[in-house]
Amino acid sequence: MKSILLYFFIVLHRFPFGKLFSTSKLSNTILILKIDAIGDSIIWLDSAKEYRNYFPNHKLVLLHKKDWTDIALKLPYFDECIAFDQNRFFKSIAYRFSLLKKINTYHYEKVINPTFSRNFFLQDWIVRQIHAKEKIGSQGDYSNTNNTIVRLTHNFDYYNSKLKKIADKWYTQLIPATSGTKMELVRNAEFIRGYLNPSFQASIPQLPFPLKNNTLVPFQHYVVFFMGASTERRMWDIKHFAKIAVRLTEKFSIVVCGSKSESYLYDELMTYDLDKDKILNLCGKTNLIELMSIIQQADFVVSNETASSHMTVLTKTPSVCILGGGHYGRFQPYVVENIKEEDKAFLPKIASNYMDCFGCGWICKFPLENGKWKCINSIDSQKVMEKIDEIIEEFHL
Repeated sequence: MKSILLYFFIVLHRFPFGKLFSTSKLSNTILILKIDAIGDSIIWLDSAKEYRNYFPNHKLVLLHKKDWTDIALKLPYFDECIAFDQNRFFKSIAYRFSLLKKINTYHYEKVINPTFSRNFFLQDWIVRQIHAKEKIGSQGDYSNTNNTIVRLTHNFDYYNSKLKKIADKWYTQLIPATSGTKMELVRNAEFIRGYLNPSFQASIPQLPFPLKNNTLVPFQHYVVFFMGASTERRMWDIKHFAKIAVRLTEKFSIVVCGSKSESYLYDELMTYDLDKDKILNLCGKTNLIELMSIIQQADFVVSNETASSHMTVLTKTPSVCILGGGHYGRFQPYVVENIKEEDKAFLPKIASNYMDCFGCGWICKFPLENGKWKCINSIDSQKVMEKIDEIIEEFHL
C-alpha cells in the first residue's frame, strides 16, 4: 500500500501545474530559491551578496522560508521577497496553487536554486512549475528527499537515483559539485565559483544592516542558553545545562531563549537549585531581529546545534556548540576559506564526542539513551565547561 501511495505522490509531482499560470512576456527578472532553515540561510548570506554584484541591472526576487522574513526584508540584495510556508505547502493544495500564481507573476530570465541537497518534492518541484528561460541548480545530492519519503519507504538509494534523474532534466544547467562532506559555507562558495565568480572564497557571513540595542534583557553581563533543537533526540540533557548554570551564575546572569514551544525547557531547568533572580526566560518572546540583538550583546552563548549557533557567528559573539554526529562537518564545525585571524575566535567552540558513525544523517544505528541520540547523550557537562573556560580566559570575562 505504501509503495502505491509513493508512486501516486511521485506522479502527481511530475505534472506541470505551472502551465495554468503562464506569463508570456519575458522579464528582466531573476528568481532565487532559498527555502532552507534559518541556520542554512544565515550561512548562505556570504554567497547571497554575489547575486547582486553579478546582476546589478536585474530585478532579483528571493523566495525564502517565512521564518526568515524579518531578515529577508532588510537585505539590500533583493528587490522583492516572497515568503514560503513549508507546512502549508505539504498540507494544502490551495496554498500550492496560490504560491504558483504569485511566483509566476513574471516570466523569469533565470531561476536559480543554489541548494546542494535538493528535494524532488520541494525545490525541484517549484523549479519545474516556474516559467523561466534558464533554470540553474546544483548537481548536488538528494539526501533531503529522504525526509519527505521516509514514512513511505526506507529504500532511499533506489528512489533517490530515479527521482534525481527525472528532476535533473527540469534544469537547463547544473553546476558541478564535488563529492563528500563539505561545510555548507564552502559548499555555497563552490556553487558561486562554478556559476558566477571563479575566484570567490567563503568568508564569515555578515549582517548587512546594524542591530538595535535590545531592551528586553535587564542584565549587564549575561550568557544565553539555547536548550531546544529540532527534535528532543538532539537536545543535550537539561540536567547538564543546570550544572553549567550553577557554575555560571556565580559571575553571570543567564537568559534562556528559544521558541514559545520550548518554554517548558526553562521550567524544567528551574526545578534545579538555581538562583531565580539571575535567570530570565525569553522563550517565544522575541522576533528574529531582537533575538540576534540579544545574542550580539551577550558575553557568550551555549547552544545545541541550532540556528542560534550560526547567529553567534553572524553577530561575532563567542559560543559553545554542543554537537552530535548526524551532519558533522557539514554545518559545524565551521570551515572558512577566507578569514581574518582575529575573527577565528568567534567561530563556535565545539563540544562533541567523536564516533566512527559520524555523518550518519541522523539515521542512528544505536538505541536512544534517555530519549537522546547516543552521540548527544555521551557529552558530559565537564567537556562543555572546558570550552566555556576557554572563552572566559580568551576574552578576559
